[in-house]
Amino acid sequence: MQSSVYAGSFDPWTYGHQFVLDSALEVFESVHVVSAINPAKQSLLKPEVRARVIAHAIDPFIDWWALDPPFRVGEKVIVTSQEGLVADYAKENNISHLIRGLRSTSDFEAEFNLYFSNQAINPKLQTWAVLCPHHLLHCSSTYVKTVVGKAHVKSVGAKFVAQALMLNWVRVIGQIFDLIEVCSSHRFDIDSSNLNETDLSECLQLLFSALAFRILRISRSVMVKTSKYIDTFLKQNGSRLRDEIKENKYYPQTEINNLWAILANCIEQDAIFPDGIDSGVSYLLSLSKNLGKTSIKLFNEDEVYHAYENLKK
Repeated sequence: MQSSVYAGSFDPWTYGHQFVLDSALEVFESVHVVSAINPAKQSLLKPEVRARVIAHAIDPFIDWWALDPPFRVGEKVIVTSQEGLVADYAKENNISHLIRGLRSTSDFEAEFNLYFSNQAINPKLQTWAVLCPHHLLHCSSTYVKTVVGKAHVKSVGAKFVAQALMLNWVRVIGQIFDLIEVCSSHRFDIDSSNLNETDLSECLQLLFSALAFRILRISRSVMVKTSKYIDTFLKQNGSRLRDEIKENKYYPQTEINNLWAILANCIEQDAIFPDGIDSGVSYLLSLSKNLGKTSIKLFNEDEVYHAYENLKK
């Protein structure tokens, strides 16, 4: 099958958008994901920032902020931003299939009208609709904007990078959380008594919101230093981890400990610790107690502290 284009405001990119993309990839040889401007919507993030968020959501093992769009993500996805008409983008790139996601009958009515508008511009452009599954019906960009940063919400519906940017917080902290989550995909497979994927996701979400609430500002110098740590981590481990986790169901505990250590080192620079807490490692562990449905620790304190000491050498 030919190429297709999946366009939208994607402000931000949600798990619902990811479902539509994954569905399209089962049918088409390639998909152009285009972050476009919707004049009817007030966007929080600029189109080029949204493009980076999308590329990161698909593959967090590359530092997309060090590259310029368009982004080629794997062999089948191209992510870019567009200020003009999507119908014109499709014509310029010889694409005749437009992907759209539908959650409700009101979505269908809007897409029905959009179809004829696109036909007036590019008669060859045909629309393919992907119906949203029931468990993602609530997961709109509006929902994400409503609940992001709320301390009690266990599932926001967007990657942590998107959340950090929406909160005007530190983007690299979002990167760290996303990397920890994807690297932990097979944690439960390795040890069935450990956190399963849902429990882990909820715990990370609650911890992220707690940190964003308590540490409102991280200095630029600390942010730059942390970004360099993550850039080095991705260059040394990114490609290998992507393949090992996807193909071999690998659980990279050593690398995860290093990510927790980088996070601990970052937040302790500008955090005010309560009595009895003397490091970023112990602070993270204290905040993560009894999160979600389980009392299992997010990490082993001794192992992360050892990684933390190596990081500071």
